[in-house]
Amino acid sequence: MNIRNWLIRLYPRVWRERYGDEFEALLEECLHSPLDVLDIFFGALDAHFDPPYETNWRLMNMINKLRTTVLFVFVAYIAFIVAGFSLTGLMDDSQLVPLTRSNPALFVSYTTIEIGSVLGLLAIVIGGAPLAWTIIRRVFTSNRKDLGLLLVPLISFLVLVIYFLLMVFLAFNTTILSQPIAFTGHALMWGLIAIFILGAIASAAAVWKLISRTDVEQDTIALLGKSATIKLYEFAFTPAVVATLSMLVMFLATLIWGWLSYSLRPDLFTGNMGVMMTSTRGSFAFTLITMTAAVVAAFIGVARGYSSRKTDLS
Repeated sequence: MNIRNWLIRLYPRVWRERYGDEFEALLEECLHSPLDVLDIFFGALDAHFDPPYETNWRLMNMINKLRTTVLFVFVAYIAFIVAGFSLTGLMDDSQLVPLTRSNPALFVSYTTIEIGSVLGLLAIVIGGAPLAWTIIRRVFTSNRKDLGLLLVPLISFLVLVIYFLLMVFLAFNTTILSQPIAFTGHALMWGLIAIFILGAIASAAAVWKLISRTDVEQDTIALLGKSATIKLYEFAFTPAVVATLSMLVMFLATLIWGWLSYSLRPDLFTGNMGVMMTSTRGSFAFTLITMTAAVVAAFIGVARGYSSRKTDLS
């Protein structure tokens, strides 16, 4: 089996029956580099999102690429939040806090991270609001089978809150979190971290599935007595770009902050002041690796969305 046949077989059977011959001819003309193979692989991922096969292929391709842009940026942002909590845990109750406050360059770099987090969150909320409203409305009107997926983020959040409140109760009403039973306290804290990470993964997976099942190109949304028709994925594209750029800026600011902190006080990175008293260097390395993966994933999504819009405009 040659590479073209293998790539075609990545697509759903229904899709291959409708577009197989045309797509094979396109591959003969356009398959020139590993980047082309990567784009086709993501195209196969698009095609598995239950698209309306009766629609125009060019329109379907554009919608699906914009949809994966939203998905990639959203999942990348969730991963970036996890990295952000890791960085916060590194700073918590350590000498890095007064060092950052006293040094202008460190203060500016860390403030840039905080501003970037706010801008990124606003971009995600603004860009995703119309799509979220459409998904919620469809779940309660025509797609009730997806109600379980819609509840996953809420349940994950409630489990995290209940677990945290339980820890607070134990801290103030028992000695289980204090010496000499420190091991139990550490185990409970690791449980909190595990619940947060697993909840983030489950919520991202549920939202991914919900968005993948939403093949509506546009929707009419009423706001303040007025109705507006919004192309959901095109509307979300610009905020997705803003969120991606915010993550890039935060990543670079984190690199600068880490480099300056290490240059000024290398001794602060030799101990175990990371999350849950883990290695400081290991915790910071985890933060950088997670941020790097998130930024790369977000840029892949944005690049695919940009290519689809450019093709559509031409």
